[in-house]
Amino acid sequence: MPDPIATSTIVTQAFRLMEKAPISSFGDDSEEAEAAAEQYEVAMDLCLEACDWSFASVLAHLPASALPEGAAEDADLPYSYKLPGDFLMMQELDEPGARWRRDRDLLRANVAAPLRVRYTARITDETALPAIFRTAVAYQLAALLAPRWIATRTKVADLQTMAAQTLRQAMARDRGQASPARYDGRDEPFDYWDEMAVR
Repeated sequence: MPDPIATSTIVTQAFRLMEKAPISSFGDDSEEAEAAAEQYEVAMDLCLEACDWSFASVLAHLPASALPEGAAEDADLPYSYKLPGDFLMMQELDEPGARWRRDRDLLRANVAAPLRVRYTARITDETALPAIFRTAVAYQLAALLAPRWIATRTKVADLQTMAAQTLRQAMARDRGQASPARYDGRDEPFDYWDEMAVR
C-alpha cells in the first residue's frame, strides 16, 4: 500500500473527477475509502503496465537463486533468478539470443549469473511520478470506481474515455527520454525485428 499522504493526491483527484467529496484517508471507515483502497493499486498497475515508462525503468543485475522447494528444474532454462520485490514487468534482457520465462516471482533463463535485466518497477511514492501520469492514474481510478458511485452511464463512459486519452498523452510526453540506440548493443537497424518477422 502506498504512503497515505502521497496517495491523497491521486485519490482526491479521482473523487473530484467523479464530482464526489474526497475521502480523508484510506482508513476513514467509509465505503468510499474501502473501495479506493481496493482499486488504487489496480489503477496504478494498469497504467504502469501500459508502457515502458522512463520514470519506472530499472536496470539491475539479478543474482542466481535456488529453486524454491517443490519447483521442478527446467533443462532448457537451467538458471533461476529471484525477481526484485518492486518488479512489475520485464522490458529487456541484456543477453543477445537468451531465452527466458517468468514463473511467478522467479525468472528462469538459459544464461548464467549475473543476469542484467531492465524492468518496469512498481512505484509507491507519487512524488516520483510525472504530473500527467498522476492525472492518468486518477482518471483510471475514477473509471474503476465510477460504476459504483455514478448513476449516469454517460458520465461513466466519459471517465473511461478520458482515462484512455490521458494515458496516451502521458505516453507521448514520455517519449524521447533516451538516445536512439539499441539497448543490446547490436548493429542492426531499428526495423531489424520487423524484417525478421516477415522473412
